[in-house]
Amino acid sequence: MDMTDQKLINEFAAHAKAEGLCVNYAQIHRNGELTAEYSRLPSKTRLNVWSVSKGVVSCAAGIALEEGLISLDERICDIFPEYVPADPGPFLPKITIRHLLTMTSGLAEPLFMGDSEEKYTVKDWIAYFFNARFDKEPGTGWIYSNFHTYMVSCAIERRAGMNLLEYLRPRLFDKIGIGNPEWTLCPMGHVYAANGLYLTIDELSSFGEMVTNYGEYRGIRVVPEAYLREATKKLADNSSHATPENDSFQGKGYGYQFIQNPGNRSWRSEGNYGQFCVMIPEKKAVVTVMSLDGNYNRIGTLLWQDVIGRIE
Repeated sequence: MDMTDQKLINEFAAHAKAEGLCVNYAQIHRNGELTAEYSRLPSKTRLNVWSVSKGVVSCAAGIALEEGLISLDERICDIFPEYVPADPGPFLPKITIRHLLTMTSGLAEPLFMGDSEEKYTVKDWIAYFFNARFDKEPGTGWIYSNFHTYMVSCAIERRAGMNLLEYLRPRLFDKIGIGNPEWTLCPMGHVYAANGLYLTIDELSSFGEMVTNYGEYRGIRVVPEAYLREATKKLADNSSHATPENDSFQGKGYGYQFIQNPGNRSWRSEGNYGQFCVMIPEKKAVVTVMSLDGNYNRIGTLLWQDVIGRIE
């Protein structure tokens, strides 16, 4: 362990506890080595990483692009022609894989998932997406929607002939040491994609290490480097997602399912209830947090204050 890094993690955990925030795990890795950690639970159990899984789907897209299964400028209506409504309107036919990855499809509202009641009643989520309202030219507006990620996953599934979990098992999970991964399925048997992936804190850190190294994990190429260099840039303006409570670390830019950090030299995946995988390539560092708290904006603020902003 590194005493400096451990001090940062200890201060973060202490501040979170003092404010009554439920942080379950926190780690710092540098150059592939664990340098600091905190655990509230007696063992490292797998927990839902929520929207952190969006970064995993992005990596799947990078692999599928290299394999020629999909292309960034391919229209989603061409992949699922049987779902296109009789009157698709002016915008739906223009939506591409690129728009889905950058969350710039032109959706009028985010649609459901997370804890929405519709998640428990709607059976065919692909049909739900195709019959949603699109009120903007694709590429001109940004809206955070789990359905963007879900549709990318379903597109890969259709072309690969297997769901995303099976597709990624030999291509990503096995390569970074995640054995027998668990990912929730929708009512039609497609992977949730936007959330529902269960990882331990160690497995989450391994994923972060791979992305920090632009797709290479301990000498093994997992995701094309060129794709991840593009995916982690600011490709869309997500400033509409910022609020007074989270403006210190939100709204700095969005790539292919990755969020830009302040300074635009690092990025992260984050999820509901306080999941964070912060990747800082210039420091060869990964900071991961797994929580279960409704005030995840405050957890993020403390993480930036106590750890990210002070990491050397």
